[in-house]
Amino acid sequence: MKGQIVILGEFEDELNARIARRDLIKAGIKSQIFKENYKSFSPMSEQSDAVKLIVIDAELEKARKILAARFM
Repeated sequence: MKGQIVILGEFEDELNARIARRDLIKAGIKSQIFKENYKSFSPMSEQSDAVKLIVIDAELEKARKILAARFM
């Protein structure tokens, strides 16, 4: 991917991120799924699984429009 990488959205789970990515690929927009798995050092904290979908900045508005009908 060439250009500035931006976060298109954050998803509750990887399945929804993959569905969104599939829609973008069908529209000719390259994207990547970025998943963070981390645990805080505090024994009271819960594990966080953030699943983000990233695109290049030139495709951001087009990608938002494509996903708006399904996810918004």
